[in-house]
Amino acid sequence: MTDSATRVAIYGPGAMGLHITRLLYERGVPIVAAITRPGSDKVGKDLGTLAGLPPLGVPVRCDAEETLAETAPDAVAVAVDTYLNQAMYDIYATIVRAGANVLTLAEEMLYPFPTSGARARRLDELAKRHGVTVTGTGHQDGYWVGLVSVLAGSAQTLHTVEGELSWNVDDFGPAVARQQHVDSTVAEFGEWLAGAARKPTFGRTALHALAAAIGLTPGRPETRTTPFVAARTIPCAALGKDIAQGRLLGYTDTDILHTEEGVDLVISSTGKVYEAGEADFNEWRATGRPTLRLRNDRVMTRDTTCTTLINRIPDVVRAEPGLVTVDRLPQLRYQASLGKASPGRASAG
Repeated sequence: MTDSATRVAIYGPGAMGLHITRLLYERGVPIVAAITRPGSDKVGKDLGTLAGLPPLGVPVRCDAEETLAETAPDAVAVAVDTYLNQAMYDIYATIVRAGANVLTLAEEMLYPFPTSGARARRLDELAKRHGVTVTGTGHQDGYWVGLVSVLAGSAQTLHTVEGELSWNVDDFGPAVARQQHVDSTVAEFGEWLAGAARKPTFGRTALHALAAAIGLTPGRPETRTTPFVAARTIPCAALGKDIAQGRLLGYTDTDILHTEEGVDLVISSTGKVYEAGEADFNEWRATGRPTLRLRNDRVMTRDTTCTTLINRIPDVVRAEPGLVTVDRLPQLRYQASLGKASPGRASAG
């Protein structure tokens, strides 16, 4: 690794993209570009000013191809949408064709092959042709895959691995609040839930990644979903309004992934608007011999989501080309140096 720092671009200067900006600035990482959608009111504004920092001399632009060609980032942090739909594929493909590595917070991109296989394979082939890496990372990388696979590694036998967690919708902005159906009625939520077009849950994607990390063969998945209804009026910062009693604060998904080895992987994830005194937590239990437990209280999920992406930058820059999921990267760790890999990319192993 050389002493020159990795040059990073931000794609999506929303709540998470701006938080990544602040954390990169603290670490002294050069931010060379910021990109958003055409028509955004952020176009032309300084990225540092938007993030509450001193001006960085980095205007937000909407011409992605030109911006990437002119600024030549080594890596692009993408914080736009959850799923590998066509619009997101096009964003990733544009970055890949520009010769930059992609680190994205999109939850499905943690392990997209079971749920968006055709697009994932196309993106994998494209990244290999251009010699760059695409990886989905974030909070799930460490707390739902890395720590849990280490916990399971101390078991003689495994029967189930079960996780329960909660995260605060207000930490992630209005797009995520709407995605969690905050302020919907129970009837509206039930109508949505009964529809045939529901997208894969965060938990299902994470369980596939966990199965890969542990070395299990995925079988049949199940999902059970329940609304979380306000018992009293609760303010929602993400939407800038109060959520009345009887309307949704969010919902809970419980995902179960049966494996061919007979080990059931379970994750119950609640994303909702918090009341005073509530805080994020992650708890995992592995049954078998011995029974194992891991709990993290008062987790700062927004911070861990963004810092995980930042600490993954050197791993992704060094990794083999393609769409590389986190089970194929080195164990997540704090990166004291966010430098740039020297010519001749090392394999992720």
